[in-house]
Amino acid sequence: MLVEEVGILIESIPIICRKYNQTENNVGITNKSALISSLINFAENLISPLEYFEGNNYNIIFKKKKGATEMDANLFIYIVINKLKNFERKWKKKVMTLLENITDKFYSEYSVNDYSEISIFSDFNNVIDNMINKLK
Repeated sequence: MLVEEVGILIESIPIICRKYNQTENNVGITNKSALISSLINFAENLISPLEYFEGNNYNIIFKKKKGATEMDANLFIYIVINKLKNFERKWKKKVMTLLENITDKFYSEYSVNDYSEISIFSDFNNVIDNMINKLK
């Protein structure tokens, strides 16, 4: 499995974006975050729960964690991987567990209500890298 990218969004604001492979299509992080947030929110209104999108070349798997109260921020985490045969059967559970573990670790280290200075999250890149390496 080839991981292309992992990202964390808080209320549609990109907090972390880890790219593992350079692709020809270089879409800005803000535009990508807005698109991902919009797609997830739209899809949740139509079909819930929604866990991933499958394209011709990639799968985008995501997890949303709602804040504990209405005042708490919502967190989205997503991973983009190359398209795999038998994704649903062989890889979905592993990837969803990975996203859950990353989310739990993030919540244990940071407050999602204070995201005004995103540089405080930069150390979390190493945590994501280590978890991705264990998945392979």
